[in-house]
Amino acid sequence: MNALTSRLPSRLPRPLAFGRFGHMRTMNAALGVALAGAGVAAYLVVGQSAASTQTSTRTSTVARGVVLSTVSATGTIQAATQLSIGFTSSGVLRSVNVTAGQHVKQGTLLGRIDPTSAQQSMQQAEASLASAQAQYEQTLTGETAPQRAQDAVTVVQARQSLANAKTSLSATTKSIALYKRMSAASIAQAQRQLRVDQGQLQVDLAKRQTDSSTYPNADAVAAAVTADKASLAAAQATQQADQQSQFDAQAQQTSHNTQLTSDQNNLKTAQTNNDPAAIAQYTSAVAADQSALSYDQSVLSSLQKKLANDSYAISQVQSQLSADQTAQSTLTGDQTAIKNDESKIAADRASIANAENNRTATRLKDAQSLQSAHQQIASAQLSVKSTLASIAAKQAPATPAAVASGRASVLQAQIAVTNAKKALAETSLRAPIAGVVANVSGTVGAQASGSGTTGAATASSSSSASATGSSSSGSSAFVTLTGLKGMQVTAGFAETDAAKVRSGQAATVTVDALPNQQFPAHVLAVAGTATSSSSVVTYTVTFALDHRSANLKPGMTANVDVVVSETDNVLHVPTAAVRGSGTSATVIVLRNGQQISVPVVVGLQGDSATAIVSGGLKAGDEVVLPSVSIASVTSSGGATGGTSTTSGGAGGRARGGGFGGFGGLGG
Repeated sequence: MNALTSRLPSRLPRPLAFGRFGHMRTMNAALGVALAGAGVAAYLVVGQSAASTQTSTRTSTVARGVVLSTVSATGTIQAATQLSIGFTSSGVLRSVNVTAGQHVKQGTLLGRIDPTSAQQSMQQAEASLASAQAQYEQTLTGETAPQRAQDAVTVVQARQSLANAKTSLSATTKSIALYKRMSAASIAQAQRQLRVDQGQLQVDLAKRQTDSSTYPNADAVAAAVTADKASLAAAQATQQADQQSQFDAQAQQTSHNTQLTSDQNNLKTAQTNNDPAAIAQYTSAVAADQSALSYDQSVLSSLQKKLANDSYAISQVQSQLSADQTAQSTLTGDQTAIKNDESKIAADRASIANAENNRTATRLKDAQSLQSAHQQIASAQLSVKSTLASIAAKQAPATPAAVASGRASVLQAQIAVTNAKKALAETSLRAPIAGVVANVSGTVGAQASGSGTTGAATASSSSSASATGSSSSGSSAFVTLTGLKGMQVTAGFAETDAAKVRSGQAATVTVDALPNQQFPAHVLAVAGTATSSSSVVTYTVTFALDHRSANLKPGMTANVDVVVSETDNVLHVPTAAVRGSGTSATVIVLRNGQQISVPVVVGLQGDSATAIVSGGLKAGDEVVLPSVSIASVTSSGGATGGTSTTSGGAGGRARGGGFGGFGGLGG
């Protein structure tokens, strides 16, 4: 072990070496500073040295595993006191499931917004995925036997269209001659119909004269119908009044019956008690009640006779109204028939004129029809040639570029389906942690505003307010939870990193004061508004620690790593080995001692590795990494030290090129 490597830790922290959260930027920076300092010290101490530079070829083995992409930030440990939660996107509130003061558990449904748009987006994404998969399968397999049979049918159809066009030309010629005969017949038929309709008009005029014997015209019979309706309304009004009187008399009779029963009961009681005064009183009352009932019966009998007379009067008026309405309908029908006859006569004359005009225009149409038939023959001949050329193109084997493009399309469609399902799930807002509902904003049917980011909640506490200089309650908050337990971390992420953070994502927290401990956590909320300081824009993200620790204190400085993207069970290579991007990427493969450029389609670019979606790579291939210059320094004591630097790479994200063993973290 030389002077430089002795300064490296003997064992990497587990999340960096084996876990899913390997993106420890702070540790990398510390290692770089330590190595640089050791190199400078060695240079100053050694009195005489001889330097030689050599270039070596570095390789990495293609493997299958997990590719992770993480983002990091530094924040502060806080005691959670309040959490404001809002929907990810805006929409119409369909349900509000909690009230202020209610205790809720983690995962409790807080409310829902209309999921129609999200459902449509998911259906569209699934349809696009099915289309991409079908297109990819067709690209791989080429035309199937049924499709080749369909191609043969298409050729037959194209040739049949040519034969049909020739037949159509012959038919058009015959049709021209036939149309001339039909035009003459049409004019003669219209003239005969004119004579028939003129005769029918005379018949209808005579019928109207006969039907006018009772009433001279339609106005007179309409006046009679109006009078009949007035008489009917008056008779019905009289009947309704008598029915109301009958109802009142029956009610009065019921009342007297009730009173009679009461007085009879009282009389029996008085007789039982041998009370002469009460007996005399109730005897008189019973007689009065019976007299009143007798009068009520006579009134009801009289009203029954009046109601019978009312019904007879209504029947008579209705009979007269029916007769007058029949006469009105007859006269109206006669007038309508005459108008129809006159309309038919006008139409017959127009038909004669149209037939004569059509005959005049026929010659021009016939010439155009002949020209069109000749053009159809020429078009059908071209269609036969085009069909044969198209079939030849479809039956050609698929190119590697087409196969790679198809795979990329399927991957993109799968990602779109995943995102659409997530957006649909987020129409139901659930409590990310247990607490007490302090406030609910919004009613069913109202428009709920979205946070504008994929994180739907923002947290606030006294420490976070002082750290950011502003309240984080959020104008888009739907529900505010208070009385939360446990510890939180708030950290400001750069805007490009914050766009990747989602509520619920797993994270790893390390604390400067406790360097040998790591704490699992998850994302609670992403602030919907940015904080700007010295022209640097950040978004505050709140994390909940999954386990409590007595050693954690509010105000401690914390470093947070969040896994924002992950692809499992894929081929991957160090990011530094990839040149280009998307479907235009290549890698250099070492085969039989030769370096060969191989085209690939890349997927997720992780912290240290990049996923290979398709191309000419397989597990076990050796890919060439960018070259490394190694400077050797020999001191008088014979000790040799060294540093390494990586040239090239993918924007500084690859870690496989330095310090012997930081590569392949994605696997």
